[in-house]
Amino acid sequence: MSQKESKEEHSAKLLQMVDEAQRANDPAKAASILAIASQIYPENPEIRSRWLALQRQDGEDTLQTIREYMGTGKDATGQKAILSLRQRQLSSAEASEAYNLLLAADDSRSLLDDITAALFAYQVEARKLVCQQLQTNATEVFQALFRHGGDETFRQFASIALDDSLWVSKDAQKTAQQDVFRLCIATLMEAGVERPERLMRALSCQLAFQPNNVADLIDADVVDVMLCDLDIRLDSNLRSQAIVSTSKLLQATKERGEQLLASFITGKVSKQTNDDLIVAFSAAAAVFPILPGLMSKLFMTDGFVQQLVPRLEKNSEAAAHGKRKSRTLEQAALEMMSAACIEKTCREAIKRYCSHWLIDLSNECEGVHKALATLVLAKSSDQYVAGATEKLSNLALKGDAELDQAIEGLAYTSLQPTIKEEICENSTLLTKICTTLKERKSAAFGCLTIISNLTAYLPSQTEEQKKIAHLKAYADSSKLAPDDPLDNDQHVSARCKKILDHGIVPSLVAACKQTTSRSNIALAARILRNLAREQQHRAKMVQQGAIRLLLQIHDRAASFEEASREATLIQREASHALARLLISVNPTHVFTSSLPSTSAVRALLSVLDHESDVTEQQRDFLPVFEAMLALTNLASMEEATARDLIIRTAFDKIEDLLFSTIAMIQRASVELICNLMASPNCVAKFADGTKDSKRRLQILLALTDTEDVATRRAAGGALAMLTEWDAAIPAVLDAVDGKGVKAVLRMCEDENEEVLHRGFVCALNLVSNPDEIGKRGVVMVRDAGGLERLTDMLKKTTNEQILQIGAEVLKKIR
Repeated sequence: MSQKESKEEHSAKLLQMVDEAQRANDPAKAASILAIASQIYPENPEIRSRWLALQRQDGEDTLQTIREYMGTGKDATGQKAILSLRQRQLSSAEASEAYNLLLAADDSRSLLDDITAALFAYQVEARKLVCQQLQTNATEVFQALFRHGGDETFRQFASIALDDSLWVSKDAQKTAQQDVFRLCIATLMEAGVERPERLMRALSCQLAFQPNNVADLIDADVVDVMLCDLDIRLDSNLRSQAIVSTSKLLQATKERGEQLLASFITGKVSKQTNDDLIVAFSAAAAVFPILPGLMSKLFMTDGFVQQLVPRLEKNSEAAAHGKRKSRTLEQAALEMMSAACIEKTCREAIKRYCSHWLIDLSNECEGVHKALATLVLAKSSDQYVAGATEKLSNLALKGDAELDQAIEGLAYTSLQPTIKEEICENSTLLTKICTTLKERKSAAFGCLTIISNLTAYLPSQTEEQKKIAHLKAYADSSKLAPDDPLDNDQHVSARCKKILDHGIVPSLVAACKQTTSRSNIALAARILRNLAREQQHRAKMVQQGAIRLLLQIHDRAASFEEASREATLIQREASHALARLLISVNPTHVFTSSLPSTSAVRALLSVLDHESDVTEQQRDFLPVFEAMLALTNLASMEEATARDLIIRTAFDKIEDLLFSTIAMIQRASVELICNLMASPNCVAKFADGTKDSKRRLQILLALTDTEDVATRRAAGGALAMLTEWDAAIPAVLDAVDGKGVKAVLRMCEDENEEVLHRGFVCALNLVSNPDEIGKRGVVMVRDAGGLERLTDMLKKTTNEQILQIGAEVLKKIR
């Protein structure tokens, strides 16, 4: 609005724009203009009435679209309804009508679940309506949405009880949460209930986000429901949800939950029926990784392991006499043994009491049982690893049913250097692992573990760390075990090349899209960091999409719901891998408008942060060094966005690294500043006349005289670029005690030709300004003996560029 334009004229103009948008059949633009107008002129009656009318029309349009979909069932109309629910808010009455329409609809409509879920997810009045119904008749609304709604609808419904913003009273919210919790448990207890995983997911959300409100409801019946759903005979989706719920339950109830768990398992085992044993063994296998201490005590209960194989052999003897043999019981026992191998005492007991049965099973059986028996043998004793690997490899290549178990077994045996080599020599097996990673979500963790083992380099140790390791071995009265030559850098690098040649990066891209597991994402980041160690591997990784994947991994870790050391580690490893790749590629060939260089800058800068729980002596500076090199490469881009972001957000960190006692870090920081000097923002950091800028310039001048040639060269380059700016020359001339001119002349006498060249460029810049400052530069250079010193130096060089620049300098100062 111009100063001369009145409020009335401006509001009339806005309404005219609304009319034009409506005539052009652009309702979204009309709505946007009216929304702005109503904010500027809330008291204007015409704007207010048209805005309210538009809102009513939007609501009616949304309802009409829903009605139309109910009548026709056309997907295009359904998608339109979903979009409308996302973009426009319904009134209370409209939300109620939409709710009733959807619940009364024929559930054969393919998008009914998506539309109802959108109503609950985006419409505040619809969420308030369900909130009210939970308070007045929780059972009715629960049954209606569980029986009639789809998975997404029920997930959104369950989240309403957890949404603090909807509840006026904390007590009312707690009551609603408890009602939903009880109803989920009661429904799961029903025989033949459909879609139980939907209920289990709701329980796990409640236990994850607000466990205290339902902790008092957890008793033996609740534990029974959850642990029974860990049964290996049940659907894998239900079991995975039950594992999450059980884990959260045990976190919420602590010792009381552990007692309930122990009572459940011992009670089932004591009954000695196949069904009860299957449930007990299944639960034990699932809970072992969560509570290894408690489970190992139960496993090592006097007589349990000793009687386990005789009990399983009776099962086989029953089959020999014509009775039905329970292969499921064998599988449940094998899975329990595999999980129990996490504890040393359990491994030793399995080796002592179960090995003969496991060997027979691995030799005689096929499929899942053979894979599991072989896996347990490999876990329980190193003597079985070699033979187990051959069997597991064959099983991985042979069939589908036993693939998950075979991959898990290889994940364990591939810790051995000889096995790593065997796997990498088997091209068919490597291809199978990469394909499985891409296509089989259930085996992703095992595949990633194998690849991580194959690509893992031995950690580099400082001399101090080596001494400490020797002292520890001496204190333990043991010899320090030598590193296996098959794990040296040459062998690991060769394995990395083979894995890259088998297309691992596209497999990692696919696997990361499919997973929400932090462990899987962490393994993917570690693998990419290992693969990027060798420069010769980097071009192929970039071609296969590694840079975009690493940025996605970094962003996902940053968005984890709660900050953790795991999230920080994922970010650092992804950033380190990214740094290695960006050292070796031309950034202009990588970054586009859809993948801006600033996204990489932000990821790389996180590496410069000091780890809070690591001392300066313990800190690994290799990632910092490589991140600095990558930032230097990005700062060389013609487009200034990356440079300006580095200066704006990280200059203080870079300045701190100028003082590093590690020569490589100091050098890298100076090289980065040299490239940043192409930006006027960086020049201002050294030449804006403030105390800080004077201090920084003193540091830069001092670095032109350091022992490290590369650091001197970079500092000289930075000074040469700085003095290209007329505004920066006074800062150099005004340096305390004439240190600016002294540093330049010292560079002009340097033994290194590249530093020498930079010195003469600086000298020329100081004396070339046509204004008063140039005359002052001439005087200061001449007074510092520049004429004689530069003349002497030019007599010693044959470099044409230096001679040419030197001649110009001498011409100006004579």
